[in-house]
Amino acid sequence: MKKLQKGFSLVELLVVVAIIGVLAGVGIVGYQSYTDSAKSRVGIANFNSVKRFTETELTLLNNNIQTVSGALSAAATASSCTTGLSPFTIYSSDMEDFVRGLTCYFATDGYGNAFKNPFDAGGGHQVVFSGAPASMKKGNINVRFFAGANQTTNGAEVPVSSLVAAGGSSGYFLIEYYTADGAAGAGSTGEYKAKAFQLK
Repeated sequence: MKKLQKGFSLVELLVVVAIIGVLAGVGIVGYQSYTDSAKSRVGIANFNSVKRFTETELTLLNNNIQTVSGALSAAATASSCTTGLSPFTIYSSDMEDFVRGLTCYFATDGYGNAFKNPFDAGGGHQVVFSGAPASMKKGNINVRFFAGANQTTNGAEVPVSSLVAAGGSSGYFLIEYYTADGAAGAGSTGEYKAKAFQLK
């Protein structure tokens, strides 16, 4: 007597394939949401680190606790963060050299803590010196000058009659975070709000 071999019917196989497809679809969406959230958190953490580092350096320089920065170099050239660097000394370098040097500190080819843009698959710089807002990518941290005194930019304010010229040895600059390509601040509030800094 021949024994019948038992197996899965076509309907059972189709049901299993459908269940696997649904689970895979839910998993992919969940994973994508998780990676986007992780990238955003890294970008904001780096933004806060840049602001805290800048506050610390300016506290030391502005209050004459040190006249030569122990961490920052003045960067005289825009082409590279490895050449044209010299210790930053207050009143002997202009604002542009200071702000460029601050940017170089966080550049991937710089001399400090390298911050790569978590949203850039190519691993480009996250901290950018005086970039045109329209050219900024999601996740970029732009360190730049105000267009003029008595101005609010992405939530950061510069007082009336304040120095904002890049060529001076003192003045205001801002640090801003880009939440989308060409768009900074996400409403200029909360954790995305830009911050103004003054080198006295």
